[in-house]
Amino acid sequence: MTPPFRNFPLAFRFAFMFLLFLVNLGVMSFVGVWCIGPLFGVENAMQVASGVFTSRADINAFLFIQALSSIGGFILTPMMFSVLETGEFKRHLRLNIPVSLRMIFLGIAAILLVQFFIEMLVKLNGMIPLPQSLAFLKEQEEKMSSVIKALLDFKSIGEFIAVSFVVAVIPAVGEEMFFRGLILGNLLKNRVNVVVSILISALLFAVVHMEYENTLAIWALGGLLGYLYYVSGSLWLPIVVHFVNNFLQVLLKYLHNIGAVSTDLTETSAPLYVTLITSLLFVGCLYIFHQWRNTPDFALEESELDDSDEMESSDEEEQS
Repeated sequence: MTPPFRNFPLAFRFAFMFLLFLVNLGVMSFVGVWCIGPLFGVENAMQVASGVFTSRADINAFLFIQALSSIGGFILTPMMFSVLETGEFKRHLRLNIPVSLRMIFLGIAAILLVQFFIEMLVKLNGMIPLPQSLAFLKEQEEKMSSVIKALLDFKSIGEFIAVSFVVAVIPAVGEEMFFRGLILGNLLKNRVNVVVSILISALLFAVVHMEYENTLAIWALGGLLGYLYYVSGSLWLPIVVHFVNNFLQVLLKYLHNIGAVSTDLTETSAPLYVTLITSLLFVGCLYIFHQWRNTPDFALEESELDDSDEMESSDEEEQS
């Protein structure tokens, strides 16, 4: 059976993709809100869902809602949509392509080095005035900042594992499946210019996060993850690098909370010379990636897979 969306225009598929994303996100969020009462003993589920906490149980309940909504929006959507496009999802999202250890280690080095440049982008972004018509974004960001601060205020190893799973593991897998595997992959398979494809998918990645003062930083991070997906031809490299980026923030907060590190490194600024040196080293990492690149022809591979599927289906028809 031919997948229903195989020959539909790209614009139509993207529109349906985001509609499916909103539906999955809404349904799973509703399930999460409905479940937290009996599971966590929360009396006001809607208050907790909006980010207002009175106890650690409320925070754990919010983490549960966040996990379900992320799974629904960012994991179920690319899996379901890939099946509608091609009949399966692992190959379409390039989850079946292994990545070399040397690329993984270089990717981890790159994301560690680029942290200081990203910090500089956050400062630059803060200097850009926000139009009055978009003032609600600032309010939303301040609210989200207080929520994140509450989520990261923990000391037990159990809470560390739970927060790491929700903040680092699920977003790394889900957001890469959605933004790189599905959106960027579809753009590349439809022969949209590589740079334009990476920038568009990274911009959508930044917009969905709805963090105005971090827009440039998230856009740059999305661009790096898109580049890693492109040069490796595998979704696993950006997944690992994304995980390291998020987990690093959780780990540094945990070490500070338990007193292992006296300074909260997530809120300290690096001197300019450190930013310049690490940025140059980061550029060196990109150059090595360029030398090691294993870039596939996404459009050609997709057409070859389509031809293979058509041959298999015709063989099955002849046999029947």
